[in-house]
Amino acid sequence: MAKRGRKSHTKRIAAPDAIPVQNKKEQTWIANTSPGPHPKKKSMPLVVLLREVLGAAESSQEAKAILNDRKVLVDGVARTDHKFPIGFMDIISMPAADAYYRIGVKRGKLSPEKIGKKDAEVKLLKVTGKNTVKGNKISIAFHDGKNLVADNNVKVGDTIEFDLKEGKLAKLHKFGKGAKCIITDGKHSGTEVVVEDIYPNEEGRPAEALVGSGEGETFRTLAGYLFVLGGQAELENKKEEPGGG
Repeated sequence: MAKRGRKSHTKRIAAPDAIPVQNKKEQTWIANTSPGPHPKKKSMPLVVLLREVLGAAESSQEAKAILNDRKVLVDGVARTDHKFPIGFMDIISMPAADAYYRIGVKRGKLSPEKIGKKDAEVKLLKVTGKNTVKGNKISIAFHDGKNLVADNNVKVGDTIEFDLKEGKLAKLHKFGKGAKCIITDGKHSGTEVVVEDIYPNEEGRPAEALVGSGEGETFRTLAGYLFVLGGQAELENKKEEPGGG
């Protein structure tokens, strides 16, 4: 028996919780994402963003036409694949409409936040791994699949400001006490907090952090759920590696 190919659509009722679509019962199907920088359960197809979230198109056909005209940039690159996966902190630019967005998260669902043209030139990248590569250089892996060469001062859990226009690292936001963060997963998803203390992983349990919200509430959350937004240090300019992101 021949193997089935990757399904192009999935039932709306079974769509990933991260997709902020309404009326899941009124329409049966929704497009799947193509393989790309974000996992399926934490991303949405570009066509869904344009048609159902931003209202930039009234139909899939109109959304595809907009993309084919190269009017939509994701992280500074024109994307024509209507199933291209859009995820947390991606920068969406539509210059012809003078519309720019950063993909945030609210209550577990991806949520576009309108930003200015200048802000759309910078993307925040969370460090998820690092390795030593040829030439004793440090290769950094980020949450969106990018791989860049950077200083060894960069640690897993830190966040880097990446200049999309210049293709280089700009600033470093360190993870630690006093860091301003946003929670990306769990019941507090979308809440901005400040790290008050960090509890390293022990007995096989993941590291946790004590955080405080702006309302005076303090609670513990998994350190891996935190995405640093504040605090900065200058970085030596490094270009993106070939094939990265």
